[in-house]
Amino acid sequence: MPPPSIVRRVQRFRLPEVFLGLLSISVAFVLVSHVASGAIHDARHTHDTIGVTASAKEPISANLVQWSLTVRGEAARATGAARRLRREAVAVNRFLRRAGIPAAAITPSVVRSEEIVVQLPHHRRKTTYRVSQTLEISTRQIDLVEAVAPRIGTLLERGIEVEAEPLAYLSTELTQAKLDALGAATAEAHRRAEILVKGLGGKLGAMRSSSLGVYQVTPRDSTDVTDYGINDTSSREKDVTAVVNATFAVKR
Repeated sequence: MPPPSIVRRVQRFRLPEVFLGLLSISVAFVLVSHVASGAIHDARHTHDTIGVTASAKEPISANLVQWSLTVRGEAARATGAARRLRREAVAVNRFLRRAGIPAAAITPSVVRSEEIVVQLPHHRRKTTYRVSQTLEISTRQIDLVEAVAPRIGTLLERGIEVEAEPLAYLSTELTQAKLDALGAATAEAHRRAEILVKGLGGKLGAMRSSSLGVYQVTPRDSTDVTDYGINDTSSREKDVTAVVNATFAVKR
């Protein structure tokens, strides 16, 4: 059996080993707790998002004009109304051609006829027939049509029964203008979200979702807006407005 002094010396050397083991366990527990806490914090902010709404306008000019003229002939008999319509349609066509509108730009519609009955006293009635035809004009020569339209009154002065619709200004580049407005609105939504998130001390992440509102095609500088959209044809110069609702991820 070893002397007591030797036993005490061995026990004195074992105590630090036990202490170091306990210290290691404590440090490991603290590290695991810190990592777990960080993981929980990150998990809480994984679904942080911000939603913004932005709009953008794209100017566009009409490059096509459409104009409708309706010619009518009325008489006591259907045959007489048809003959009168033919004469007056020829006169209107001649007027348009002399004004410089090409024949290829004029499209006549199907002839329509109707019977008009007017009740008279003593159980009598008067029957007349009205025959009509619409001439559809479609051309890129907008300046020419704008110059001709105010002169339609000269036909009425000659007794020709013709009715003119307002000019309709269209653009064959409307689809591209809508895409350009959509791109600008999306970029504006990103810019706004970035400013807001930066003010909160975070960083903007990827776009999570987006939705497009209805397009508003309005006269230039107009502020008109409707829930179902606007498709203006009354003005030559227009604005195409797109509205985007976007949701972005937020990084803490």
